Amino acid sequence: MIDIFFQLFPIIIPIILITFIGYAWNRIGNNLNQKEITNIITWIGAPCLIFNTLIQLESSIVILKDMMIAAILIIISMFFLSYITLKIIGLPIRTFINPMSFSNSGNLGMTLALLAYGSIGLELAVIVFMITSMLHFTLGISIWSGKWSFKFLLKTPVIYAVIFGLSFNFLNIELPKTITNTTSILAGITIPLLLFTMGISLNKISYKLDYKIIFLVILRILIAFIVAYLVTFLLNIGGIAKNIILLQAVLPAPIFTYLFASQFNVQPEKVSNYLMTSTIISIFSITIFLTLTL
Repeated sequence: MIDIFFQLFPIIIPIILITFIGYAWNRIGNNLNQKEITNIITWIGAPCLIFNTLIQLESSIVILKDMMIAAILIIISMFFLSYITLKIIGLPIRTFINPMSFSNSGNLGMTLALLAYGSIGLELAVIVFMITSMLHFTLGISIWSGKWSFKFLLKTPVIYAVIFGLSFNFLNIELPKTITNTTSILAGITIPLLLFTMGISLNKISYKLDYKIIFLVILRILIAFIVAYLVTFLLNIGGIAKNIILLQAVLPAPIFTYLFASQFNVQPEKVSNYLMTSTIISIFSITIFLTLTL
């Protein structure tokens, strides 16, 4: 067990270091324009990463389909169960349902998948991130804004990266090396920038110890893990794909939940508290998960 724990260092420590660099960089007074960095990730990095992954997809169409169905089922189930949980506990539903339903499949999910499971792990994690992004920019934003709108998704480059990436792959269209090399290089900036930006965001978020939030985060992890396990069982998903799906359960809430809560003025201070709490607890939940599964 100790040997496995030390094997986790090359996986977990780089994530902590890059996130800390972003945190320290902002802490010492380097006021980077976080909005511009986020725009670079949203409009260039993430779409190129998804596009580049989809055109080189090595997994079978069956695994691709199962991963997409699993991600959708988990998120929809978490919306339903989070709603019931928040009703019982008596916490504001609109404030906490998105942070409970979505996991940090981008900043941490893809990074952990790459470091722990290699290129295949990243490929499968990108599929989960793709579904998460599309649901977040439709169902999630509709909850934040208080009204249903499909236009947010249409304005998101990720959806077009998915459409073109899958189309080129399924039609066996071979793109010029100039294009694939360009998207590959641009895709490479995504994960470092995601972690760096997460560090900057964490520096700007206030934190207050709240035992009710701690209980809610731990309860969310347990519920999400049970849901993820049942989905993998029902869809008969095993191997690395199963681990990637289960990994989502132990990840913290995504940074985007705080950004959207601030944008739509949905108690951002409470969302930031949940985000920080889930991030701190995830250090332990991720370590335990990787120790048991690697």
